[in-house]
Amino acid sequence: MSIRKFEYEKDHFLEYSEYNSSFSKTLVMLYGTFGTIKQDELAKFYEEKKTRLIVISRIGYGNSTYKELENYLAYSNIIIKLLDTLEVEEFSLLGTSAGALHCYCLDTLISNRIKNIFVYSSMAAVNEEEVIKCYGNYEQIKRFYEFFAKQSNKQNGDFMFNFYNEIFDEEFKKSHRYKDTLSNDNKALGQEVKLQSKDWGFSIKDVKTKVYLHHAKDDTEVPYQAVEQTAKMLKNSSLKLVEKGGHNNKTSFYEFNEFLSSKL
Repeated sequence: MSIRKFEYEKDHFLEYSEYNSSFSKTLVMLYGTFGTIKQDELAKFYEEKKTRLIVISRIGYGNSTYKELENYLAYSNIIIKLLDTLEVEEFSLLGTSAGALHCYCLDTLISNRIKNIFVYSSMAAVNEEEVIKCYGNYEQIKRFYEFFAKQSNKQNGDFMFNFYNEIFDEEFKKSHRYKDTLSNDNKALGQEVKLQSKDWGFSIKDVKTKVYLHHAKDDTEVPYQAVEQTAKMLKNSSLKLVEKGGHNNKTSFYEFNEFLSSKL
C-alpha cells in the first residue's frame, strides 16, 4: 500500500491510498460516513483480480486538511484534480453508503471517464421528497436534516459522535474507520451530514453511467424502499435486493465485489 497526500491548493492536502499500481484496470473507492483509506484486505482481493485500487479520503478525514465545502461539487472537483494528476483516464467507481452520493456527483461532471458505478448499502437520495417519504419516520428524518442544515459542522459532528458512540462496540472504536472519521475534532464527520442537508449542487437524475446497487431489506439505516425509489430516479440502474445483510455485512460486501470485478 502507498498512502500519499495530494496538494490540491496551497497548504491543503487530500490523502489517498493506492494499491496494485502496476495494473491498468482501475477501481476508485469512495467510502461511507464512517470510513478510511486503509483498505488492505480489499486491496488483496483486487490484487487477485489484477485491478488497481485507489481509495480517496474525505476532506478532513485522517490526515487530510479540513476545509468547509459549499456542496458535493466542491469535493468532486478536488477528486478530478487528483485523478488528472494520477493520469487516471478510465475507471469504475465503488461507493459504500453515503459514498454513493459522491459517486453520483462525480459522474455528473466526468461521466465520459467512468465505466460503471457500483454501490453497496446505498445512501438514498434524501433531498428528493418522494424518496424521504419512504422512511417510516418521515417527519422525524425531515426534521433531522433541517436541524443539520442550521448547525455548524462542529455541532453536527458532535451530535453524530454522541449518537453513534453509544451504538458502536469497542472493537470498532479501535478501527481506522472510526479514528480517521473523527479527525479534526469531529468537524469532518459533521460536514458529511451537512452536505446531505444542503443543496447538493447536482441531481441524481443527471447521472448517465450504469449504476449497480446492492441493498439488504433488513437495513435499518436506509430503508430498501427509499433505495428502490432512488434507483428509479437514476437513468440507468440495476438494483439487487437481498433479504439479509443489514447496512454493512462483510460476507455480502465481498460477494458484491465478486460481481463487481466481473464488470471491470
